[in-house]
Amino acid sequence: MKKSFLVAGFVLFASGILFGQSVENGSEPIVLTVDKAVELALQNNITIKQSKMDLDMLELRDSFSWNGISPSLSLSGGVNGSKAGTFDTFADSDPTVSWSASGSVSLNFTPALATTIKSARLDYESGQMSYENTRRSIELSVRKTFYSLLYFNENLELQHRSLETARQTYESNLSKFNQGRLSEMNLLTSQYNYESKIPAVTNLHTTYENNLDNFKIILGLDLNDEIELTGSLVELAAAELNNKLLDVNIEELPSIKKLLKNIESSENSLMATRFSAYGPSLSLSGSAGTNGGIKPSSDPRVSVSYSATVRIPLDGYLPWSNGSVSVQAQKESLEKLKQNLEQTKKTTEISIRNSYNAIKQAKAQLAVYEKNMELMQKTYDMTRASYNAGSTDFLTLQKAEDNLYQAKYNVENQRYSIISAVLDLENTLGIEFGSLGE
Repeated sequence: MKKSFLVAGFVLFASGILFGQSVENGSEPIVLTVDKAVELALQNNITIKQSKMDLDMLELRDSFSWNGISPSLSLSGGVNGSKAGTFDTFADSDPTVSWSASGSVSLNFTPALATTIKSARLDYESGQMSYENTRRSIELSVRKTFYSLLYFNENLELQHRSLETARQTYESNLSKFNQGRLSEMNLLTSQYNYESKIPAVTNLHTTYENNLDNFKIILGLDLNDEIELTGSLVELAAAELNNKLLDVNIEELPSIKKLLKNIESSENSLMATRFSAYGPSLSLSGSAGTNGGIKPSSDPRVSVSYSATVRIPLDGYLPWSNGSVSVQAQKESLEKLKQNLEQTKKTTEISIRNSYNAIKQAKAQLAVYEKNMELMQKTYDMTRASYNAGSTDFLTLQKAEDNLYQAKYNVENQRYSIISAVLDLENTLGIEFGSLGE
């Protein structure tokens, strides 16, 4: 019995430390609301930082996408020298020294240049969308994790209350047993009911700490930082849905906009393939050079050359050529993307409607759970009073207690499910998180 009380005391002591009642190394814990947690994640999260680096590179490529028309320049120069003679006259002979210098420039013009520039712009715009999607994905993850920790905290509190109730019942039964008013079987049953709850509560503490550490990583905090979460599932789950926000333009949804951008990129790729297969190309080049002698001296000579070449591919007009087959393949891919777009629009509309209705049903179910919790609370209070008066056996009391805490758990679980579903719907709609509950 002494061992049981020591274990229980340790669990309750650890609980006080876990929930921020004490601080480590004398430092105050970081108090986080859900908005503050989101702010930290958007500033510190590694995934967001890497996505921003990718976006910056796409912006750089877009800025210099015109470099396809940049001329190719080159300069060269040199000096040549020689000296010849017999063994007797070599020392007295004059060396021959000459020099030369030249420069060239070349330009290539292809019809695909326009599509190359547009491709860089489309890649940058896609990168912007990807960056915003990454930020929203991290924010969604932070909000869900934040509320899941609150939910976990509530569940842990329920388990502590259940453990404390079991302890009080066991102590009461022990007193009755010592007075000869309770059988040993009932005493042992209440002792087992109490002691069996201790490992479960300890495991819940460990799981909560692990989840909290993972949450710190998302926020970019140090694992040694103490954080305290403030918020309530009650108000969020009870908020009425603003159904006016559901009247959105389907083509403005993030998932649809991404498909539209993919179609635009596919159309640009098809145009580039057509230009490559059928379009002419123009090449211009020119060079200038000069050379002369130093010893013996001679007047410098200048030379200039230039060329212009037009290339018209004919293979693309042959239906069995690689160019022609590539064009046909990309046409089919583009058509499939357009079909997928129309199908996605319809399925997204249905999904939004179903999600909204499911949330409404879940809120109605929550009201039922809350009424059941009130009923189970009254039932437990009456059963406990009856048990203390000796007119109800222990198993009836234990069943009433289990029903009560199961009812409380159902309420908290339903609240978190509603909040999670609302966040998912807001993410699908691409609206600010929290808008549906305003």
